[in-house]
Amino acid sequence: MGSKPRLGMWRASLPIVVGVLGLGLVAFSFLLPSQAMDQATPAPEVTDTVAADLEVTKAAPPSALPEPPQPTPGGPGGIDCGQVACVALTFDDGPSANSDALLDKLAELGVRATFFNTGRNTELRPDQVARQVADGHALGGHSWNHADMRKRSAAEACADADRTAAAIKAASGVDTILVRPPYGSWNDSVLAACTGKAFILWNVDTEDWSSHDPAKIADHAINDAKPGSIILMHDTVAETAQALPEIVAGLKAKGYELVTIPELFNEPIGPGQAIYSGLHP
Repeated sequence: MGSKPRLGMWRASLPIVVGVLGLGLVAFSFLLPSQAMDQATPAPEVTDTVAADLEVTKAAPPSALPEPPQPTPGGPGGIDCGQVACVALTFDDGPSANSDALLDKLAELGVRATFFNTGRNTELRPDQVARQVADGHALGGHSWNHADMRKRSAAEACADADRTAAAIKAASGVDTILVRPPYGSWNDSVLAACTGKAFILWNVDTEDWSSHDPAKIADHAINDAKPGSIILMHDTVAETAQALPEIVAGLKAKGYELVTIPELFNEPIGPGQAIYSGLHP
């Protein structure tokens, strides 16, 4: 008899236990969807943020990029003609029937020079002007047809210089501000009117146009040269090409570096100048 009351008590409490368990299951069932939803929430899209940063970098303006290295001023290999004795060989009146032989000889000797071409000859022989540039030479204008700048109005002389520069650019792609006045004839009025141009004269005349003698041409070039000299010769004189090996050997024996007109100066040549010679130690 003593066990029956206990059994009765358990039986009486069973509905209560079942009810509590049922309530627990119901509550648990409500928790499951909530956790599942939390797990389904997408993570922050970091990839998009990184991609946006990359796009900003790619779209950076050119000014934000490193500057390209600047060319070294001076002659071949960055020669400073203010410290080393330099001279510049220059050739007028071309291009001509002699141009290829002259260019061949300069290439053989490993020398770069400056060619002052007339506009008319440039128009007639554009391939030679293009070769002058391809071979590493510098270019300037020498009027359209060798007209004296002082015997024309300043406006006419400057229009002529502009026309010649345009022909040189058309033949070679090179913009040049360098002008060699025919006969070395110019004045301040013409120089002032030719805005954007620099006049390049000379202080050594080989007189090749007069002698046509390779020995005399070489003698003038070698013996009259000084540090910074600009040496005048002519593309149209066949004997000048013949004199070149002696000229180059003689100048180098005296310790001169042979450079182009732009290389003769440590700073770019600016407009409005009339120049007869370059730097010297």
